[in-house]
Amino acid sequence: MKRLAFTILTALILTSCASFTDEFVSGTSYDDSLSLEEKLIYYGAEHVSVPYPEIYFDGTEWLERITGLIEDADDYILISTFLGSSSDSLEGMYNALIEAAGRGVDVYFIMDGISSYDMTETRNYMTQLYFLRDYGINLIEYSPLSATRLLNPSGLVIRDHRKLFVIDGELCAIGGMNMNFISMGAGEGKTQRDSMYLFRSPSLSEALMKEFVDIWNSTSVEELSYDDFPIADGNDGLYDAYLLNMGSDSIAGMYASLFASAEHSVLLFPYLPVLDDNMKRCLSMASERGVDITIVMPIDLRGYAAGGIYYFLPDLLATGITVYSSTEDEEGNALPLLHEKLMIVDDRYIVIGSSNFNYRSMGLSHELALVIDSRELAAVLNEHARMIMKGAHRFTMEEAERLKKEQGNFLSYIFMYYGG
Repeated sequence: MKRLAFTILTALILTSCASFTDEFVSGTSYDDSLSLEEKLIYYGAEHVSVPYPEIYFDGTEWLERITGLIEDADDYILISTFLGSSSDSLEGMYNALIEAAGRGVDVYFIMDGISSYDMTETRNYMTQLYFLRDYGINLIEYSPLSATRLLNPSGLVIRDHRKLFVIDGELCAIGGMNMNFISMGAGEGKTQRDSMYLFRSPSLSEALMKEFVDIWNSTSVEELSYDDFPIADGNDGLYDAYLLNMGSDSIAGMYASLFASAEHSVLLFPYLPVLDDNMKRCLSMASERGVDITIVMPIDLRGYAAGGIYYFLPDLLATGITVYSSTEDEEGNALPLLHEKLMIVDDRYIVIGSSNFNYRSMGLSHELALVIDSRELAAVLNEHARMIMKGAHRFTMEEAERLKKEQGNFLSYIFMYYGG
């Protein structure tokens, strides 16, 4: 009943809104006179340069690494997460934050207001993070869920889905891992399959710092300044990169431009890939001109998610793309949920960050997406994708139509479309 009420409320709010996916079928993203880089800048991307990153596909390894970075911090730490909570396995990381604040490091932490309602199994291993305030950590919730928010219902819909770290203006990280049990603390073989990318890049650190300060100032009565967080000197790296955040059409324009510019291949790891008509048409147009588009997705076994995906699956296949599910290994053993967000275009351009390829991430969430121009990194991530796909299952249209009939759920689909 609560889910149905939320779905109805969300639909009422959004049915009067202009589409933020028009760029998927027309506009600057399809202007052949512009390079991809020019299109990204048009859609609000900030050009930065980055070195080859440290890549973490295992939450346990990332937990150890970020705990060490916190312990070594000298000046400030900025953290933003969609879902944040503590548990026995995460105590060391949160104790490191407390100790950092105690030795004079400025720690600022944004968690989305949905954190206390975590829908994953984390709820069985969850200590809310408000206790951090008692130790000098500046902690705020973005758009906390409360009765007063009903006066402005759109505030309940727009969430802060970003995951970022900035440490001392030099080290920064983005990716898909939340700061909770299932992302970082469940242990090897049990944490969700996901990714975090760590860069030693002053220019990316500065861009992420500004994004953090902007969202903090939109939420807190305490106003921060960019000058509060100095950026380190030093070289950034070899690769051009483009950072995008939620705007009127920035994330949508980024994806649309990549599809419109693709020459031969697109590989996507999306989570809950429920698309509107514009997004579906974009896939169809790319497929029709010969671009090989492959989506590898999870089937989230929470009831609402599986039913919604199966309801939409025939529409996804009708665009002419190839769709796999990744739920088991080659021996048929169940794998943890694939929560990773990744896009590789023409074995050259990589998209990482928090953004999913679905309708909600196009304009209903604050997201971070980093486009990196690097054939070297693309080759490594293509190999990673190949390993993920070893046990993946390819859907046929006949199978998709059967699954929709037997297990598809329209209400679950609507919930995922707006709120998933």
